[in-house]
Amino acid sequence: MCKRIIAVITSLLITITAPFTAYCYDVNTLDGIKSSVEGVIAYKSSILGVNSVSGLLEALSENAGDYNSDWYYIALSRYGVNCENKNSVTALKKAVDKFYSEGLENVKVTDLQRTAFALTACGVNITSVNGHNLLADSTYNREKYKPLDAQGVNSLSYALLLLDSKNYKIPKSSSITREKLVNRILSYELKNGGYALFGDGADIDITSIVVQALSKYKNNSKVRISIDTCLDILSKRQDTSGAYKSFAGKVTAESTAQVTMALSSLGINPINDNRFIKNGNTTLDGLNLFKTADGGYCHMENYNTNSIATYQTFCALVSVYRQLKGEGKFFDFNAKTESTTKKVNSIISKKELKSKNKTNSATKKTSINNSEKIENTSSYNSKIENKSKSKKSKIKNDSKSNILNNLTEPTSTVSRSRSVINNTSPKKADKKPQPPYITAGVLLAGYIFLYVLKSGGKK
Repeated sequence: MCKRIIAVITSLLITITAPFTAYCYDVNTLDGIKSSVEGVIAYKSSILGVNSVSGLLEALSENAGDYNSDWYYIALSRYGVNCENKNSVTALKKAVDKFYSEGLENVKVTDLQRTAFALTACGVNITSVNGHNLLADSTYNREKYKPLDAQGVNSLSYALLLLDSKNYKIPKSSSITREKLVNRILSYELKNGGYALFGDGADIDITSIVVQALSKYKNNSKVRISIDTCLDILSKRQDTSGAYKSFAGKVTAESTAQVTMALSSLGINPINDNRFIKNGNTTLDGLNLFKTADGGYCHMENYNTNSIATYQTFCALVSVYRQLKGEGKFFDFNAKTESTTKKVNSIISKKELKSKNKTNSATKKTSINNSEKIENTSSYNSKIENKSKSKKSKIKNDSKSNILNNLTEPTSTVSRSRSVINNTSPKKADKKPQPPYITAGVLLAGYIFLYVLKSGGKK
C-alpha cells in the first residue's frame, strides 16, 4: 500500500510542478526570451570548449570574417556583452586585409557588410581599418569594384542598414545617396508586393530583410505603402504553428527569425499583435519549434542543430529582447544597451546548457558538425551573384522626388483605408499559462478515486 501512496504522490507532484515550470519560462515573456538567448550562448560556448566571455571571444576570433563568428559578435554586443577583445579585433582586421588582397571585385559585398557590422560590434571605426575605408567600399563606394546590387536587393538592404547603424554621412562626391538607395530598394518590389532574389513570388526571408532596412523610413508615403504590403503578405503567410515557410515549402527557423526581426524593427510586438498570432501561436512559439536539447536551433523541425539556424535565431531573440526592454533596434549601434557581460560570464562558467524554456524538442539529436541531410536554404549569397534581378513593380525611381524630405510626414493620404503599420486593432493579451489549480484538483480527485476503487477500500 505504501508503494501505491508514493506513486500517487509522485505523479501529483509531477503534474502540479510541470505547469509551473512552463509558466515561469514561457517563450512569450521577457524571462523566456532571456533564457533562450542565454541557452544559445551556453551552447556556442560548449561546442567551442570555453568557460568565460573572454574565452568565447577568443574562440570566435579563430573564424573571424566568417558568418559563423561575425554574427555572434554582432548579437552578443547587442545583448550587452563587451566584445572589444584584442584578439577578436586583430583577427577581424586580418579578415578585412584578406578581402582586399583577393580584390573586392571578387568578394561578395554582403561578406564585407557583415564583417563591418562585426567590427562595429567590437568597437572598431570601420571608416579606417588598416588604412581601408570598409564602410565606403561596402556601401557608397562599392560601384568602384562591382554594382552594389550584384547580389540583388539583399546587398542594397544591408548597405542601408550599415549606413544607418551609426548614422554615417555619405560624402557629397558619392553618386549614391540614401534617397537613391531607398528608391533602388523599392524598385525591386514585386508586382504583387514583397521582395525576392529571383522569381515572381515574395520570399519571406528577403522581404523581411528589406522591411528591416526600410523601417527607419516608414513615415514616408512610398516606403509605407511597400512596408504595409509586405506586412500583409507576412501576416497571411504565417503557419498555424507561428512559424514561416522558406521557398522550399517547409517551415524553417531562419524564415521565422527574419520575420521576427522585421516586426521588431517596426516596433511591432510579436507577442501580442493579432496579425502575427495564428492558432494562438506567435513567431516566438514558431521559433521554439526548432529548439534543440543543447540550446541551439535546427533548420527544420526534428533535424540536428544547425549553425545558420542557431545564429539567425539568436539575432532574432536578441532583437525582441532589446525591443521589450526599450533598447532600440538590433542594427542601431547608437541605441543604448545595458551591460550583461558579468551575467553572461556566469552563464558560460556554469555551463547551463539546458534551456529553461518550455519545448517539445527534448528528443532531438545534436550535431556539432551540422551534417544535415538537407540544403541550407537560407544561405543565399553563394547562389545569387549571377541571378537576374527580380521582376520590378510599377513603383519606379523618380529622379525628381525626394523620398527623404518627408520622413516625419503624417498619416499617408494615399488610397488606403488605414496604414497596417499603425494598426490599432485590439491586441491579444500576453499568452501566459494559468496556474494549474483546477487541473491539479481534478487529477487529485481522480487519483484518489482510482486508488480507493482499486484497493477495494481495504486497509
